[in-house]
Amino acid sequence: MKRLLPLLLLACSSLASAATVTLSPGQTGRLGDQTVTLLRVQDSRCPINARCIRAGELTATVLVGQGRRLRLLTLQLPETTTSPWAGVGLTWASDVEIGKRMPLQVTLTDGPT
Repeated sequence: MKRLLPLLLLACSSLASAATVTLSPGQTGRLGDQTVTLLRVQDSRCPINARCIRAGELTATVLVGQGRRLRLLTLQLPETTTSPWAGVGLTWASDVEIGKRMPLQVTLTDGPT
């Protein structure tokens, strides 16, 4: 039991260190030591007050800067299981309703989703 305690503490600390930021297209935020800019969002999800044959998906294009390194990522909700962890994940997006124009927001994380 004493040997498991350090492993449990390490696992809990890595989960607690995940940062999140909620952005609208064009906004920039920080995830730990990374700067994240939400460039573009394509949303084909079914609005919450509609009946759809297919649930659809949301794709976000994100520019991630870390030091002098820049990466352009395409993230998707629901997440595809075949894509490797890129250091930034998409965890949430605001709902869309028919007849309401509200700014779309997405939440990004630097921890595995």
